[in-house]
Amino acid sequence: MLAGDMMKLPGFWFLCTCCWLAGILVSIQASTSGGCSSCPLTYAPVVDADTGLPFYNECVAKCQLSPGANLVPAGSRRAAAADRSASASSQPDFLKLVPAPTAEASKDGGEVTSDTILRFTRQGYNYVGRTGLSAMLHDDKVTDKDTVTSGDANNTATAALSRTNEHLRNQDGATNGPTVTLRVIYPQGDLYMKVWNQSELKALVKKHTGPKSDSARLSLASIPAVEAADSDDNIPAPPMQAVSGIPSRQSARRLLRVKALGVDDRGEVPSPSYPYTAVSLLSTGCTGALVGPTGRLVLTAGQCLYKYNNDTKSPVSWYSNVTVAPSFHNRTVAPFGWIPAEGADVQVMWKSEGIWAANIGILRLAYHCNLPGSFSFGVRCGPLTQTLTTAGYPMDKPQFTMWMQSTVVTTDMCSGGEEKVFPFDAADGQVGSPFWNSENSVRFVLSRGSCCSNVGGAVAITPTYYFWMLDYTETNIVTTPVYNLVGGANRDQYIRCDAKSLRCLGTKTSSLSTSFYAYPVYSTSKYALRIPNTSLCLSLLQTNNISTPSVGLLKCNIDTFTFPPNSLWNFVTLDNIAVALTDSGFNLLWNGDTRQLTAVQNCALLSSPSQCKWYLEKIVSAAKKTVI
Repeated sequence: MLAGDMMKLPGFWFLCTCCWLAGILVSIQASTSGGCSSCPLTYAPVVDADTGLPFYNECVAKCQLSPGANLVPAGSRRAAAADRSASASSQPDFLKLVPAPTAEASKDGGEVTSDTILRFTRQGYNYVGRTGLSAMLHDDKVTDKDTVTSGDANNTATAALSRTNEHLRNQDGATNGPTVTLRVIYPQGDLYMKVWNQSELKALVKKHTGPKSDSARLSLASIPAVEAADSDDNIPAPPMQAVSGIPSRQSARRLLRVKALGVDDRGEVPSPSYPYTAVSLLSTGCTGALVGPTGRLVLTAGQCLYKYNNDTKSPVSWYSNVTVAPSFHNRTVAPFGWIPAEGADVQVMWKSEGIWAANIGILRLAYHCNLPGSFSFGVRCGPLTQTLTTAGYPMDKPQFTMWMQSTVVTTDMCSGGEEKVFPFDAADGQVGSPFWNSENSVRFVLSRGSCCSNVGGAVAITPTYYFWMLDYTETNIVTTPVYNLVGGANRDQYIRCDAKSLRCLGTKTSSLSTSFYAYPVYSTSKYALRIPNTSLCLSLLQTNNISTPSVGLLKCNIDTFTFPPNSLWNFVTLDNIAVALTDSGFNLLWNGDTRQLTAVQNCALLSSPSQCKWYLEKIVSAAKKTVI
């Protein structure tokens, strides 16, 4: 599956399938034996003379291709000749994709982890180099250079978007070149590249476009069972971010303008009900919206996540410590609290060039929160007249109040530029607001406030952006890092579950059959534990009039990420013992090697309380584990 959006680069050589697969096999072999993780961070770029692909240095190139790869120094005549031979048309400077690292990114101790390289290689991505993003970030939570999943984001590259969309609308049409996907993992800034062949593209197009696109599982809405009520606790907004001289929201308000068309017909939403509960305030001073059924994906504008300086025409940095407050209203009320974000993705044409048509971005929240509900999202090609509603936090209105407006629009989401101009009132602070139709399906995202020339600019969810969001959800939310559930006084007790019998037994041996996907739900200490490649979760099986119910597997809903109390495990400390406690009040209990797992309500009554001791460990590498 495509893990990010797609980028067409004119003049880039289309690798033959056999050669590309050979490179992947070599990459896997190199990665599993240490491979690129042992390469120095010295920036000495080279080019593969056979393909024109750039690499960070000779060591990285050889571990990705082969020890006998035909490498030439970047910038040499041979490198230029290799680039010219790759295509007869004009070629971009690919070495711009691998800029020299900053001093901070090159500090001693940084390394490229072979686990990440292996994981991406299996998806067809070759490691290219390190861009040096760490100097741009100042979030202590995402600077662990040994952890591949700490604050990661797939910052996907895309170019020539209109050509890409034209190809997506014509599934049988030929393209004028290859499609390339770039993925960047921060804070290190590790860059990965994949070239897609035509059969892969057609499979993606068939899967994600056409009449069934609106009914894709990951694009559906999540409607709350009980509409949110105002909280009795007035939770103040956190201070707005200020990056590289950007004024905070407080000071920016004195500089505001608003572009209103005729009479200002915006209306305040003083007490939101669904779908307005899904409209969210971002700590970067923007608006966003919960979309999809997972309760973890937020759609907004790219400029709300990554700062591009339109005055100097240069990229600046990612915003750090971004938090999101769904349904924030009435200046101080955050009924669902402020939820931290732990990953982000923006279109690289916004990140690198500040192109308004690519001003769209997505956030992954730190945990699943379905209480506010969410919008669906979709694309429908062809001229269409529809009534759209938008809501957000315009800064020409009283601070941190939600305002809405409706407008009738006739346009084609799939033709012309991605940014459309609508007749509605635009102001700063509302950038990133969703535009949804009568089915509560988001079709556009507000891309400009009062800052810029076009009134009412909104980026359409084109086919390209649509399956970019789907695939980000699939690879970053539905699929998570793998964990072991480890227990006992010596941390040598594991759980092995069988998907056929639905039984879970104790074991002393860690293996693939002892691993789980762990989904944080409503907090960062409460998880649903799923067996990979199944829809089965670790659960209490019996609780009625039984003091020690058994623990096994039950079917769980990974479409909406709603789990019953007996499938949610709280990793907390009780009586100085780290335990796994269900919402229904039972503690996971170890009964011995090869014996059925059970649960108890009071660990203190056990002769050996260590039977109740459990930790959730993220499997990062064979030598290093992260404990939750």
